[in-house]
Amino acid sequence: MGCNTGFAENHKTPKDILVEFAKYGDSSIKEGVAKNRSTPQGTLKELAKDKNWRVRAAVAGNRNTPKETLEELAKDKYWKVRAAVAKNRSTPQETLKELAKDKNNDVRAGVAKNPNAPEKILEELAKDKNWKVRAGVAKNPNAPEKILEELAKDKNWKVRAGVAGNSNTPQEILEKLAKDKYWKVRAKVAENFNTPEELLKELAKDRNSDVRAGVAGNSNTPQETLDKLADDDDPGIRARVAENQNTSEETLDKLAEDDDPGIRARVAENQNTSEETLDKLAEDDYWKVRLKVAENQNTSEETLKKLEEDEVKAVRDAAREMITRKKIKGLLRR
Repeated sequence: MGCNTGFAENHKTPKDILVEFAKYGDSSIKEGVAKNRSTPQGTLKELAKDKNWRVRAAVAGNRNTPKETLEELAKDKYWKVRAAVAKNRSTPQETLKELAKDKNNDVRAGVAKNPNAPEKILEELAKDKNWKVRAGVAKNPNAPEKILEELAKDKNWKVRAGVAGNSNTPQEILEKLAKDKYWKVRAKVAENFNTPEELLKELAKDRNSDVRAGVAGNSNTPQETLDKLADDDDPGIRARVAENQNTSEETLDKLAEDDDPGIRARVAENQNTSEETLDKLAEDDYWKVRLKVAENQNTSEETLKKLEEDEVKAVRDAAREMITRKKIKGLLRR
């Protein structure tokens, strides 16, 4: 049955088979068909009438479900079905307006998160008594700046954290949230790709390791800041620096000598790591480091040939596969 469920959810499954599954399958298979965006709309309409709420909820969350069907499911007696409609980006705005008045908090929160929710509705939901609803608005990528400015002052830290992580939040608001007393809010600012470099430099000095880790993983963090974080006592932070694609070759060279094998493995995986460093890591005692070297497209052919003789089969196989890929690319360039 598990195999059939996999087929039901697979978008490559032929439509005629999906139709058959919808007619004769059990509830779990029907749910899989209802989730599948390749399922014909006529079949989704039929599944929307299924007695099992999970099947109806799957239809309600399908972006391919006809608008009139979503309108019907928005009246479903079971709140999880209505919540799925509320989150669906294909749901008409008029339906979202109605769901914004729903008595269930999770349904209203679904509307609040929906990028297609009208601005007027977001303004109303930003004043909702329930923090989950306000947090949904705070996370909405289309929330207007004036709403985000108000929510940045919310009493509940989870709402403020939603604003701090929103890519649409203006830099002046991020600057205020970077000083928030609650570390999870500051961590969201640190992770935000919209956070200016100067602010990231300040957050890199934060007493909380999760905040510094957010800076270490941010692709906008300046290289000199990443270089300083590469010396952090917390291995989790050094690991984030090692996998950051903005980290310089010099810093990666330094991290390649780290005592933690997990950090060395991340260096071996990074596309900025120099060929010379990859050569050294190919001789690492920890086989997972050597595996990452074998999988890195910047590894020299000479090193890959050495790894073809590695004692670990996974490393040998990865090296052979990379050599083959490089040969194919070379032929394609001719």
